[in-house]
Amino acid sequence: MNGNAERGRSRARALGVRAVGALSLLGMFTACSLEDEPTDETGGAAGASAGTHQTGGSAGSGGKANAGAGGVGGAATGGTSGTSGTTGGTSGTGGTSTSGGTGGAGGNTAAAGGAAGSGTAGTTPTAGTSGAAGGSGAGGLGGAGTGGAAAGGSGTGGVAGNATGGAGASAGGAAGSGGKGSTGYQPCPTNGDPCKILPLGDSITWGIQYDGAYRVKLFELATNAEQKITFTGSVSNGPNQVAGVTFPKSNEGHSGWTIDQIAGLVPDPAFDTVPHIVLLMIGTNDIYASSGQAQMPQRLGALLDKIITAAPDALVVCAKITPLSNASWNDTIKTYNDAIPGLVEMRASAGKHIVLGDMNTGFTSQMLSSDSVHPNKSGYDFMGEQWYEVIGDLLPK
Repeated sequence: MNGNAERGRSRARALGVRAVGALSLLGMFTACSLEDEPTDETGGAAGASAGTHQTGGSAGSGGKANAGAGGVGGAATGGTSGTSGTTGGTSGTGGTSTSGGTGGAGGNTAAAGGAAGSGTAGTTPTAGTSGAAGGSGAGGLGGAGTGGAAAGGSGTGGVAGNATGGAGASAGGAAGSGGKGSTGYQPCPTNGDPCKILPLGDSITWGIQYDGAYRVKLFELATNAEQKITFTGSVSNGPNQVAGVTFPKSNEGHSGWTIDQIAGLVPDPAFDTVPHIVLLMIGTNDIYASSGQAQMPQRLGALLDKIITAAPDALVVCAKITPLSNASWNDTIKTYNDAIPGLVEMRASAGKHIVLGDMNTGFTSQMLSSDSVHPNKSGYDFMGEQWYEVIGDLLPK
């Protein structure tokens, strides 16, 4: 009996072991089955790599990719897009990828959220509105390339922009031209000395019909602006004072002289004192000469070259001449004046310090004196204002 009882207990123990083993195997089988069941615990890896996008990113409860309770259906490429899924890169509302345009690629979601956004996975709802592509320009050197406003708010749960931020408005706007810029050229002294100006020309420089000619108005404007100037030249004419200050009467104006005659004064005596600025208006006496009008531009060009050689550091202002009352003479004046800008530009392009003045445009018949050739006071004042318009900003205080 005791032996039978012992054998009975042994069988029971063996059956118990087998039962436990069977239950263990059943548990392992069940666990494997559960592991093989796609539960969306990868938080959207399926949507990203397979491009199925399941239900367009609605992702059920949108479990936190990579860690959460798997929802129903694969998350959109930006992670469990749902409405606020948080998979690596805040892709919930389009990723708003912030690195200035490297948005694309699904907001770089993906810390284990699946290789989420290759930018093509998941057929994104709105494919990202590409933000305000660029905006980095503002004239300056711009925002080099992928600037852009970071692919804007891509559609809810979609790929953040899918185009590297709209290519950043092509390098931020071509940097503009930055304005003209300054060459640094300054003809006048900067040590407190006055700027020496040579008025060079004929009787309209001298001042027939009004002593001092345009030089009076020019000196007045500079003095009122507390700027320091003086005039140079081998002849003298003008009032004793202007604006309560002693007027410098020197000039190089010669009544009745032509272009070639003025050229004979360069360099001596006109440049015995080397000026900082030369104001040249010449040609009126050539207009009603018996011949040679067609060659006036060539003669003026030769005179300009002599002046530039005599004072290479001076600024030369070469002006169009004033009109006359005779219509046929004015036709000749127009032809001559029209040639002057080209003469100036040719030399300026070669690096010479020369600019254009204009005593013709805006000069009316009421500005001529009774001799129909020389300006009256209003005409000379107009000329002084025109000269000052050109050189005023260069004059020292």
